[in-house]
Amino acid sequence: MIKKIEQMNLIKIDALRIKTTIDIYFEWKQLDAKVRTLSTRGLNFPSELSENFACYALEYMLNKGKGGDAYDPKTNKIVEMKASSSEKDSAPSSFSPKEEFDELVFIKLNREEDAVYIYLTGYSSEDIKKIEVNKNETLGEQQDKRRRPRFSIMDKIIKPEELTPNVKFNMRDRVVQKLK
Repeated sequence: MIKKIEQMNLIKIDALRIKTTIDIYFEWKQLDAKVRTLSTRGLNFPSELSENFACYALEYMLNKGKGGDAYDPKTNKIVEMKASSSEKDSAPSSFSPKEEFDELVFIKLNREEDAVYIYLTGYSSEDIKKIEVNKNETLGEQQDKRRRPRFSIMDKIIKPEELTPNVKFNMRDRVVQKLK
């Protein structure tokens, strides 16, 4: 993993970056509400926002280079982040055929609270390869076929493992609350 870390372009999400990210979040939220008046679907929650929120709340370094979304300097782990703004827990996340990471972090947006709930799943890229993505194949088997497998992290990891959020980040007041 050392070689992967060397390929990363790590930046700290400081007070100015988080303020900018929060400002953009509220602009996205307004645009999303307008789009929903025209369509049954809104705009996807940008990973650029969710990853900044999680890196700030967890004190991770954001990766703007290759090999994972973030880096945890305390544990030396490469982190992959997936987020959902869907009210449905069954919303799928997709994984590339060559994902390699030490920790999967799931970020769930609560629009009413303007907060994200952050789950440290304890799953690595090797662990998720065993997850069944359909009746006949696991994620790893689909990756071997160069596909981008999709599954609901809530349905396949969070609920079965009875995980609760580790951290809540409230965008209105910039408060990071450790939940466990």
